[in-house]
Parts: sequence; structure tokens; C-alpha cells
Amino acid sequence: MGAFALETQAQEQSEKRVSLTFNYGVTYGLANGGTFGPLAGDFNVASFRQPVYGGSFQYAFTPAWSINTGLQFGEFTNQFADDPPFQNDYFNVTVKGVTNLNNLFNLSGGATRFVNPYFSFGLGMMRSQIVTDDLDSEDLSLMATGGAGLMFYLFRGADLFVQYDYHVVGSDLLDGVSGDGGTDKFAALNAGIRVNFGPSGTKHVSWPPSRERREREPAPRPEVPEPEPDPELEPEVEPEPEPDVILDESTRRQLAAFEMFRQSPLMTSNRLIEEARERAEIRRQQRVEEERRLAEMRAEEQRRAEAEAARVITDEPAPGHYIQVFSFRSRTYADQLRDDLIELLNDHFDDASQRVVIHRYEDYHRVLVGPYSRFSQARNAQQEILSQYEEAFIITYPRRYQEE
Repeated sequence: MGAFALETQAQEQSEKRVSLTFNYGVTYGLANGGTFGPLAGDFNVASFRQPVYGGSFQYAFTPAWSINTGLQFGEFTNQFADDPPFQNDYFNVTVKGVTNLNNLFNLSGGATRFVNPYFSFGLGMMRSQIVTDDLDSEDLSLMATGGAGLMFYLFRGADLFVQYDYHVVGSDLLDGVSGDGGTDKFAALNAGIRVNFGPSGTKHVSWPPSRERREREPAPRPEVPEPEPDPELEPEVEPEPEPDVILDESTRRQLAAFEMFRQSPLMTSNRLIEEARERAEIRRQQRVEEERRLAEMRAEEQRRAEAEAARVITDEPAPGHYIQVFSFRSRTYADQLRDDLIELLNDHFDDASQRVVIHRYEDYHRVLVGPYSRFSQARNAQQEILSQYEEAFIITYPRRYQEE
């Protein structure tokens, strides 16, 4: 139980940031150009394919940016017998900034899990011990350096790399001859290993999370207030017909005059206007009813989304066995990993979307697959997941010890 608890806590810590590198390679200092031109250095006396070795200390401030302090040893000597003989035993110290392009440009995809290109640039000091037929002296010069390389994922504790560096030295005596070409320049092609230090069970911070995707959370829908119902119109009450009565001549003339007035163009126009108003009122009431139904549908969708979120994220998982795939501080990364797991498990389980949940524990979001009533069922599901997520392990709820 003690070992199990340590593995769980280690996964919830931050990634590795401190590294030591060890490298070996060759230098190039061609004279009068060559096949590769200035990329192969610029000496007065040619000296190429000379061995160089060294190492560096590296610290990653962010996933995209690191600082590198390195030390290199090597030797320059004349390449051809008819060249002026010289020997230069040197070492240099550099401080460089390193940027990882995958994280700088937020790249994602299968290749980014194993290959990470990078650029470096910085300054340093170079000490040379130069010996020629006419000279035996030391030289200390300022040096500017820049380069590019590829980092290859080996395992969580180590990576392989190959890099090209170009150095511009504030001296014209690296080859023992002072010419008219200005400062000496040389290139180096190195390969080596980077050893990463930090919490066990985690990768170096320069490697992006497995199968990371762009954020796909939908934008929240604006809330539409329900329209207030208009006061109902009281129906007009038609007067009941009066019983037939015997009218006198004067009353009949008055009724005939009133009927002629009611049939006049003015009264007819008023009736048409009133009918148009009634039709407009009916259409308005129909629009109000339609908006009310739409508002009810949106409210129902919101309630379903909230119920889905409550089912996906929980502060207390149901009892049973689970596979914990990973744990993030970021809710966004946890949601993205949940989508990846559902896609991975769809071929093996009919209810994959219901089996992947997020356990919110303190500042972390644990991505779990389960629950399973029997440990053997959880073990079979773990075998399907380990092919893509090697950090996955089985965890049981409720916990039998107090998590701190």
C-alpha cells in the first residue's frame, strides 16, 4: 500500500525541468570556402573533423524555453601536411537560450511525442592554448554561438539529441595565423544524451501531453429571457337579440338612418382597420408562443448539459475499481484526455462515454475509466489502455487510507 500511494502522488507532481547533457562530435574550420561554404567555418589554415566533447546543465523555465550552461573541450590542428603546422588546445564556456518549436508553436500530433526540434543562441568565452613554429601563447576571447537540433524521446528519464552549432570567436588566432578575413569561425556537429531529473513517473516538461488536442469547448449560449405574457383580451360580448316588437313609423325611420350610416364608407373603413388589428394581434400572440417554446427548449438543453457535466465530473466516484490514466491541474487537459479515451475505447465498450469520468481532487483532475465491480475486469481494461498510455494504473474507491 505504501508503494501504491507513492506512485499516485508522484504522478500528480509537476514535470521534470532539470537536465544534464553529455555530447561528442566533430568540428569544422574550412579555409577558402568549400562544399558547404560558410556553414563549415572560416579559418586561414584548414582544420576539420577534429573531435570535440563536453556537457551542459539545462533548466526549463517553461515548456517552450530553457537556459543551457555548457562546457566544451577540443583541439584544432592543421589538416594538410603542406599547411603551416599549428596546435590549439581549447575549451569554451557558453550560456544559451533554447526554444522548443513544438511548444513554441503549440504543435500537436503523433510525431511531437517522439521528435522535438529546437533552436539555441547565446554567448560565451573561449580559452585557447596556441602553439606554432613562431608562437606559444594563450588567448581568451568572447564568442557568439547559435544552432539547431532535434531531440528524440528515449524514455521518461532520458532523451537523445543531435545538433549543429556555429561559433563566431572574437579572435583571428585560433589557427595560429592572423589573416585578412577578420574573426575566425568554426562549426560543430554533436550527438549525445540528455538525462532528466525530477518527479518519477513524469516526462520532461518540453514534451507535450500525449495526443494533445486543441481546446474544443463550445462557447456558452446566451441566456434568452422568457417573454412576459401580454394581458389577455376580454372577448367582446355581443348583445342578445331583442324580441320582435312593433315599431312605430318614427322609430323605423331612425333605424333605417342608422343602418345607412353603418354601411357608409367611413364605417366600412373602420371595420377593415379593426379586422387588420385583430389579425396583427393574432400573429403577435403566435410569435410570443413560438419564442416561449424556443426558450423552453434552450432551458431543457441547458439542464441536460448541466446533468451531463455533473455525471462527467465528480468529487466522490462511485465504489469500485478504476483505471487512473493521468492527473492534471488543468481542467482543459483533463477534458481533452477524456475525449481521447472515449475514442480509444469505443471499439471495445458500447458505453465508453459513460465509463470515462473525471475525479476532482483538491487542485487536480484525475481521469478515470470505470467503475468495475471485479478487479479482473479492471485489469483487462487496463491492458487495452497501456498501449497508448503507459502511466495508467488501477485505483479503488472508496480509498482505504486518508489522502493528504
